[in-house]
Amino acid sequence: MRSVPSRQPHYRWAQKIDTSLATLAPQPASAVAILGTWEPPHLGAQDRCAPRAGRELQVYSVTGWVRRVDKVKEDGDWHIELTERADSPVDSCIVVEIPAPRYSPRYGRARATLDSLIAGRTIRRGGALHRPVRAGITGAAFFDGQHRRGGRRGDESDGEHGRCNTSVRALWEIHPVYEVTRP
Repeated sequence: MRSVPSRQPHYRWAQKIDTSLATLAPQPASAVAILGTWEPPHLGAQDRCAPRAGRELQVYSVTGWVRRVDKVKEDGDWHIELTERADSPVDSCIVVEIPAPRYSPRYGRARATLDSLIAGRTIRRGGALHRPVRAGITGAAFFDGQHRRGGRRGDESDGEHGRCNTSVRALWEIHPVYEVTRP
């Protein structure tokens, strides 16, 4: 893949806020399957404007436990960490992100549903939920190669991708999230 000059304000921004896949039927997935079986594409930080390809052209539905919510990110996305079980180690998480509602009303609805799910929960410093909450997440797969250490074929993340583990497979996200549900 060739690096193309980009005017996007953030890494692969057009892909992160795109709703063109939102009407596709979602495929079932799980945090365990994503972390254990999804092969990483050859994308790195230099691929700022790379189009979606392969698995990223699909929509997935994942049910898991919300362990952390960070609503204050530089790009305006809500960063959510999701694990398979409520008692899974926090570093066995996947990241799912909901863009700002100004990009689509569906993002506003997803945020409102997430807010209703975590309402009344104690949220500790850094966004960690005192008691995890179960949620259904539907959205497009996205590989966040910006955090890949060692270029397009590196096998670790740079450690700046939330609390999720440092394997390169942990750079798979559901981003953008089109819908949040109460399972």
